[in-house]
Amino acid sequence: MAITGLEGTEADRKEILRLHNQWMRANVHLDIAAATGVFVGGSGFHGFNLNGHTYGKHDEWMKLWDFLHGVMDIVDLREETDLRLSIDRDMAFLTFEATIALENASAAASGMSLPATAVPMRFRGTEIFIRRDENGARNWKMWHCHYSPHAPAGEPRPGFGD
Repeated sequence: MAITGLEGTEADRKEILRLHNQWMRANVHLDIAAATGVFVGGSGFHGFNLNGHTYGKHDEWMKLWDFLHGVMDIVDLREETDLRLSIDRDMAFLTFEATIALENASAAASGMSLPATAVPMRFRGTEIFIRRDENGARNWKMWHCHYSPHAPAGEPRPGFGD
């Protein structure tokens, strides 16, 4: 893991990584209670989901998860790679790459195009943390996240040919 930035204590780093890890575990089980401890409350949260849609606040993300409970199963979240954390005073960003395996639990009812059996999908993420919660207290909370599919393995980067 690369840690960059001009400031930030070991306690800051541990707390942000704790929140990130709690969020990743919550994703595997679509655990709304666990996720609630990570996000800033109220209307402060803003996220770009791996499904390509934007969710404007904590409650919208949780409504999505409530829907997904009967639609899909996350059967595996593999270890993250290239995790990077930068902390500067009261703001931090974390980036990573990972692989997730999803399968469709209820194809007919979902209206979603998911495989019937688990298929791994590489993705990458960015999470923004601010040391302020919805009540103004100085607690680290996730204020924004953005997840997107990763390029296929082995595909050369344009301009680099690697």
